Amino acid sequence: MKKIATLFFLTFTFTMIFGPVFPVLAAANVVIPDSLQELDLSNQLEVYVDENHLTDKEILRKSGEFVPLPALDPSGDISDTVYWLKVNLANPSGEKRNLLLEIKKPHLSSVTLYALKGNRLQEEETMGYRYPFDKRDYKHRNLVFSVNLEEKTTTTYFLKIETDSFFQAPVSLWDPIAFSEANYMNQSIHGIFYGIMLAMIVYNTFLFLSLKEKSYLYYILFVSGFTMMQAIWDGFAFQFIWGDFPWWALRSNSFFIIWTSLFALLFAKHFLQLKEHSPILHKVISFFNVMCALCLVLPFFVNIGTMTMISTLMATGFVLFLVGIAVTVRLKTREAKFYLTAWSLLFIGVLLNILAAFQLLPLTDFTLYAPKVGIVFEVLVLSLGLADRIKRIRKEKAYETKKYYVHTLLQHAVNRMTEMEDLTSLSKEGLHCLMDITHFEKGFYLTKERTRWKVLSKVNVTENLEDFYIDQFKSFQNGSSGILDASTFTVPVSSRSHTGCFVIWSSQEEVDLSIMESFLPAFIEQFSALVAQKEYLDELKKSARVDDLTNLLNRKYFLEKVNDMYTGAEPSSLLLIDIDHFKSINDRYGHLIGDEAIIFATDLIKKVFHEKGIVGRFGGEEFIVFLKNVEEHEALEWTHQLLDVFREEGLKLRDGTFIYLTISIGFCSSQPANLLSIDEMIQRADEQLYQAKRNGRDQVAVCS
Repeated sequence: MKKIATLFFLTFTFTMIFGPVFPVLAAANVVIPDSLQELDLSNQLEVYVDENHLTDKEILRKSGEFVPLPALDPSGDISDTVYWLKVNLANPSGEKRNLLLEIKKPHLSSVTLYALKGNRLQEEETMGYRYPFDKRDYKHRNLVFSVNLEEKTTTTYFLKIETDSFFQAPVSLWDPIAFSEANYMNQSIHGIFYGIMLAMIVYNTFLFLSLKEKSYLYYILFVSGFTMMQAIWDGFAFQFIWGDFPWWALRSNSFFIIWTSLFALLFAKHFLQLKEHSPILHKVISFFNVMCALCLVLPFFVNIGTMTMISTLMATGFVLFLVGIAVTVRLKTREAKFYLTAWSLLFIGVLLNILAAFQLLPLTDFTLYAPKVGIVFEVLVLSLGLADRIKRIRKEKAYETKKYYVHTLLQHAVNRMTEMEDLTSLSKEGLHCLMDITHFEKGFYLTKERTRWKVLSKVNVTENLEDFYIDQFKSFQNGSSGILDASTFTVPVSSRSHTGCFVIWSSQEEVDLSIMESFLPAFIEQFSALVAQKEYLDELKKSARVDDLTNLLNRKYFLEKVNDMYTGAEPSSLLLIDIDHFKSINDRYGHLIGDEAIIFATDLIKKVFHEKGIVGRFGGEEFIVFLKNVEEHEALEWTHQLLDVFREEGLKLRDGTFIYLTISIGFCSSQPANLLSIDEMIQRADEQLYQAKRNGRDQVAVCS
């Protein structure tokens, strides 16, 4: 990773500062062939570095001090220096040759072409960024001079080059027709490149105006700066935009290098969410961005050479931060994958161009324009990554909105379920809540009683299909497929003593249940809490109306229930039952055995009257039984049956002995013709109970 990062740093920084690289071949004599199309002169040039700003006449005296350009290699120098290039062009043809001399670096400040005529230099033409574009004889983005060679002569040409930034001078000699053909091809390729870049800028501008997303703004400004920087390197900016403003043309390169670095890092910060994933790097880049923003005004005040050095430092810092981002974020997020892929494609394009320049790869149109291809792919991939991020943000927002709606719906459902008094209505309300969220059409709620599942509530399920659905649910529990039509969803619920399950289903083929992941835990928690609350309330109600020892209705609730059901329109009977000599049982065996005796008596009474009437504990060892809609003689038969049961069955103690209990019963009946109230019946039955005890116990006394 470190080696790749270092290589990326070197290659990309070089291209950021100098633009695409052009090859320099081995030295060779300059003889103009008859079939000339393009002849690279860079390896044939001789150079003299003029630090004293010599005159035309003085430079002729230094002719012997010129050295081959590849040997000196001043490319990349930045100083207040004049570079003199010299080349001898031999025309062996018997015809005059009109050729074109092209310098493929349009950003040079001033270039003057001299022809050696006799013992003096004759100025042919001067052009560069210091002069308006319209003054050029040959209107081209690069610096193109007309060269006229006489037949069978050798002419020496001098190029005086002044630059306020880095020195580079790849020089070629062209046949005019071949130059026009090559220029047409280059213009087409550049047209495609700038067309794509402009289209991406316009397209993403519309997206920004629509979405108001800050990342799009930084992306647009970054791509605009990058495109303008390419136009400066290619000479199109000077040719078509500010050709009449040489002052700005000389400063534009530094300005847009800083501009691109600034907004590329701003885009990276927001796109990759560095504040969250790498807080330290985020702070350092934020400081660097402030420095870039301040440096944007410097080109208007600082001299060009100094500004070039500053922009070089900024570009170096930018590339270092790119490496830092690559090492830090790696492939942690989807955004990081898009981001690293995009810059890797640009890096590959730059690397191919560098390798071709050093003859490690063949020089073809692809390797020559590989950086531009890399830039196009980088911009496209970043745009796709940005669109992917916005799409996911929208999905997340939609999901959060739906989540809020669902939880609001749950809250309303919980409020309604809180008002439900029994588990059946509670579970039905829960069914409606689940079906409203999932838009499922049918459902039921099952409760488990021991090993058997039972339908407690249902929605849109016919009664004759309940057993079928329960069987299907059991199959689902066992892991089989194809359950309950096309789409089925189950929600298990459990509390202390309750086990249940919601089963809902739909006939739709595709059902989106993604929201259930966030909804279900809250629903299950709330519903289980309500079930537990209902169970607790039921237990409280039960403890309020049921005797703890015998599980019979206590006196208060017994009287309330009997008074509610008794109308007097039907024959009814009431029994007061008392265990005989119960105090002696407590005294002899203890109160624990006494409690067992009461429970034993309860079981025997329930054995006889459980399905015939209402049984309650009246207090202490006394019990009360109410028989509704029962004739007196039938009630008396059951009463004598109860006496016989007590006589036949005994309470078995731990030592194996038995205690046989006897009971005394006071009996009273009420007929429609002789209507008595419940209180009157109790009063008369109580009187008869004492009569039975006075008569010797183990008997029933009947109110006449």
